[in-house]
Amino acid sequence: MQTLQDIAPYLAAAALGVAVVLAVVLALQWRALRRLRRAQTVILGSHDERDVVAHVQTLDSGVRNLREAVERLTDELADHGRHLDEALTNRAIVRYDAFRDAGGEQSASVALLDNCRSGLVVSTIAARDFARLYVKHLDHGVPDRELSPEEQRAVAEAVPRPLTTPPAVAQPGGPD
Repeated sequence: MQTLQDIAPYLAAAALGVAVVLAVVLALQWRALRRLRRAQTVILGSHDERDVVAHVQTLDSGVRNLREAVERLTDELADHGRHLDEALTNRAIVRYDAFRDAGGEQSASVALLDNCRSGLVVSTIAARDFARLYVKHLDHGVPDRELSPEEQRAVAEAVPRPLTTPPAVAQPGGPD
């Protein structure tokens, strides 16, 4: 028993030392935790009680929704592009004298075409005592009736670039 009394002060000093070391470690950990919470406040804002993981999950959900919206808008843009290719956005007017006695270039050919040279050509032939109107349909540059040189010029001026082909449309029940 005497030995226990002899080492008791040493054990107490060792326990006190361990307690002081643990207190210092606890203080350092507390300080690191406060620093981490301050950093989270910078990221999350002071109005929110969630942690970084919940914040990242919210951001991930937002990015996923944004990605889906971009894909949807890309598809819509492609649809609008196809519709625009089919719109009669290319036009040209060629004026000319159809007859020698009629001056002032009173006759005209108007081409209204899409990007694939499909559309129509309207020609008015004016003379002193009559006027005639002709309408011809084009499908990918191929007219339903023969075009006059003036009408051919109107088509060439309306779509001067090379003929584009329409995008392939998948047929229902066809191969994918």
